[in-house]
Amino acid sequence: MTDFSTIETLHVGAEADAVAQARRWIAALLRERELPLSRDAVANALLCASEVITNALVHAGGECWVRAEWTGSHLRIEVTDRSLRLPAMLTPEIERGSGRGLALVGALAYSWGWEPRELGKAVHFVVAADLALTAVTA
Repeated sequence: MTDFSTIETLHVGAEADAVAQARRWIAALLRERELPLSRDAVANALLCASEVITNALVHAGGECWVRAEWTGSHLRIEVTDRSLRLPAMLTPEIERGSGRGLALVGALAYSWGWEPRELGKAVHFVVAADLALTAVTA
């Protein structure tokens, strides 16, 4: 069943395996809804989610909320936190052990961005279904 326009939300705390739990939640949601996403698209969505959730937990206060929405052709994942600190895509440097997450999201996602919220911000990314990428309609 691929019809889910309702938004599903998960609260993510600062537990040691919080990112893995969120990834499993997203993967289960995609399986349950039988979304028309290739293995690569699912893998990209899970990797991007890991990066954005990790950023929220590390840089924005130790908790966040993950929302997933299927538009009919795109999966939109949004991670909201309570920090006003804006996301910054850094230039990767060999010597730096971190700072590649948003560059990875930018490379793997169909699109990404952020929006201010009353008490923080929301970073989102979009993964397109295979049909949306090729503009083929059924």
